Amino acid sequence: MKKIVEPSRLSSYIQNYQLQSYLDSDLLPISSLYFFDQEEHLIRAEAPSDYLYFLVDGSVMIYSYSSDTQNICIDHSQPVTLLGEASSLWELLPQSNVKAISPCLCVGISLKKYRHLLQQDVRFLQNICQILSYRLNSGVTLANSLTEPVETRLAKFILANSQNNQFSFQLTTCASILNVSYRHLLRTITNFKEEHILKKEKNYYLIQDTNALEIIAENLS
Repeated sequence: MKKIVEPSRLSSYIQNYQLQSYLDSDLLPISSLYFFDQEEHLIRAEAPSDYLYFLVDGSVMIYSYSSDTQNICIDHSQPVTLLGEASSLWELLPQSNVKAISPCLCVGISLKKYRHLLQQDVRFLQNICQILSYRLNSGVTLANSLTEPVETRLAKFILANSQNNQFSFQLTTCASILNVSYRHLLRTITNFKEEHILKKEKNYYLIQDTNALEIIAENLS
């Protein structure tokens, strides 16, 4: 983690992502900008985080360990996402890890300094309640999705993470997010190519048949 001392840049992120709307307290004087390298952890399950983060650039993977020490991806998040509110805000041990899957920038608030302030901020607590309710429902969705075929999960993921019919997500990260082995993922992508749904280009996969991908995503095939 590297602290970036650029007040104007920090202010710009707060304004562009309307972060002030999350709380009544003035955000700018209690926050700082932090950079994380790819694969660096923002939060570890072993200890409460010292910071509450707003992810404003890059993407992260939220994961835990199963009984056989394999990673189980719970979610992956892109801007703007609040991180650390479920456990670290209350000094509880987080039940999951948060790792950068690309270089990331976060607006961070020191919980050592401002935990009590945040816990007394009514608007902030209202937003936290809404966020936690959403994540509870997302947990149910995750449990249900793990029973779906890999083809269905991959089709949904490609549709959700493609731009201009181009899918360029790193496949090792994609495999982790979908809770599937890298080898199984490659086999599934090969099947999509053979069915002329995807075409491999130099740095991405081109979606050739969006309709077929949507049918697979809806598990209607």
